[in-house]
Amino acid sequence: MALMGIALFPVARALLGIDEQIEMQFLTVVYLLIGGLMCGLTAMILMVRRQPELSHYEGDDRDITAATSLHATGLLLFSVVPLANFLACYALWLKTRRRSEWLDYQGREALCFQITSYLYLLMALFMVLAIVGVFAIPLLLLFHLIVTVAAIIQTARGSAAFHYPANITIIKRSTNS
Repeated sequence: MALMGIALFPVARALLGIDEQIEMQFLTVVYLLIGGLMCGLTAMILMVRRQPELSHYEGDDRDITAATSLHATGLLLFSVVPLANFLACYALWLKTRRRSEWLDYQGREALCFQITSYLYLLMALFMVLAIVGVFAIPLLLLFHLIVTVAAIIQTARGSAAFHYPANITIIKRSTNS
């Protein structure tokens, strides 16, 4: 939060009329990105952790279209809307998770991957200061794209449940009665 406050200082000066232009250094932009990602990650983790565990599932139908859509929301990372991939995946998972255990699993995997991707990008932004992150960020985005497309293809074929590589399990598995 302190990083974002420092980074937003030039914006506040322009809004108050002290400066005519917003002039930011490279590190200021990096601080804004890091602070924004940290706030977004905190919100994402709090949202998914608050969901009650399911005690039973209403059906056992394998809704391939819904599962494919859950994974396809990962492509929204490349849109201009911040957190669009997570928010779309979260809303779709809340809507479909009670249909079957398979859909709940697919949604949890997709959500955990979205959060994990943001976490990796946050670490890469910290590494920008050591120049390593300049190379890591494009590689992470390429990895995210390839793995998301692989998840979409495998799920659309109706094959076994997809497990993302390098995924951090953040949402616990719901219990069945």
